[in-house]
Amino acid sequence: MNTNEKGQNNEFSEMKYTSKIHMSYALGSFLDNFIATAFIIRVIGFYETEIFLPIAFISFAYIIYGVFNAINDPIIGYFSDRNTRFTKRWGRRFPWFVAAIFPSTVIYLFIFTIPSSETLIIFFWLLLTICLYDLFFSIWSINWLAIFPDKFRSHKERTKVGGLVTLWGLIGMAFGMVLPPLFIQYGNVSSYILSAFVVIIISLVSAIFLFPGMHEDQEMIERALRQEEKKVSFYKTLKSGVKQKNFTVYLYVYLSVSLIYMLTLGSLYYWVRYILRMEAEVEILISAGFLLASVVSVPIWVYLARKYGNRKIYMFGNLLTTICYIPLLIISDLTSAIICAAILSFAISSMLTLLYPFFSDIIDDLVVKTGIRQEGIYTGIRTFFGRLSFIIGSIVIAIVHILTSFEPEVEAQTESALWGIRIIMALVPMIFCFIAFLLLWKVNDLTLEKVAEIKIKLNEMNL
Repeated sequence: MNTNEKGQNNEFSEMKYTSKIHMSYALGSFLDNFIATAFIIRVIGFYETEIFLPIAFISFAYIIYGVFNAINDPIIGYFSDRNTRFTKRWGRRFPWFVAAIFPSTVIYLFIFTIPSSETLIIFFWLLLTICLYDLFFSIWSINWLAIFPDKFRSHKERTKVGGLVTLWGLIGMAFGMVLPPLFIQYGNVSSYILSAFVVIIISLVSAIFLFPGMHEDQEMIERALRQEEKKVSFYKTLKSGVKQKNFTVYLYVYLSVSLIYMLTLGSLYYWVRYILRMEAEVEILISAGFLLASVVSVPIWVYLARKYGNRKIYMFGNLLTTICYIPLLIISDLTSAIICAAILSFAISSMLTLLYPFFSDIIDDLVVKTGIRQEGIYTGIRTFFGRLSFIIGSIVIAIVHILTSFEPEVEAQTESALWGIRIIMALVPMIFCFIAFLLLWKVNDLTLEKVAEIKIKLNEMNL
């Protein structure tokens, strides 16, 4: 066994892979965030204000979509944990990734190519396309996420890759915010199709560069083959996972981040069009402030996480984000919007930077307690909670729009409708974020010292 002078396995203390592999893997975050941001910002607004599908229909479609996720994501994770006839040669995750990565990008186009003007047909088309999109998206993203804690095993390597993941994720998020407005004209349905086509081209190209990072070396393959005899049933794994307090807290934390992502970014379209009363190109200026602050902040959060631990900095990030949401409730001009977006982005970046390293700490804790690596099903459960934000978010949007009398066919909205946009964009995410802070503070116990002890146990267990 390769050990350092302290007798610890180098796999758990130093870098194992080259920067090229780190960068290739991190590009998955670009693809994930790029297409997800384009999806989150555009779909609800497109169907409500361009196609004029009633918001109640849209919300119902998203609820069904969420139920589909409740079944789909954990099962995908469970089956991806199982070895197949491809495992011995290609690994456990890579074949799933290859099978799903390209279909998931192409289906995005069909969301915007609606075949009819009939309300029910539009509803079922929305439901079908978002469910198909999510099916393939979940297959590749679950396996991309699941490989992280097994592939990158030291705190140093995880924080480095986590920083790169965040950086590329923020770039992907910015591209998802900036590129579509370059091609979109409010009121022109065809422009959305052109925008979707551009999204697909960029997604397909970036997917190709992901392959080296998703490659599983012989050591990982052998570890997966050894685990086959230890496999536990789906329901037993699910039950044992949700009983662990650190895992259940993380599920809520991830839900809150996803909800922030959906409601805040999803409201940008409404904010620019109805509060600022400007064209789609203005979204680019706000996105630029968001991106600049994010890029600057990533090295800061990586440094603090290495010094104080993932949990402590993640907890601080939730509290800081809660505070930074307050100005969004009152501002109504472009300059203030750009400044506030940058400040909020700095705070949110703390959570985005540590999302994967912190999840890896959670997985390590589960592996020590269960004696088996089943990252796939745990990632599937995590992905479901992320997608649960679509149900909650769509219900929030529907209720607030109805109660505040939002009129999708009217450009000049009432004051109550404008307050509804503010509530969706800032108040609701702020509440969820603060609750996440409280749970991390009071319940989660993965301190820097405890994480180090867990890594020693993993070494001793040969896991």
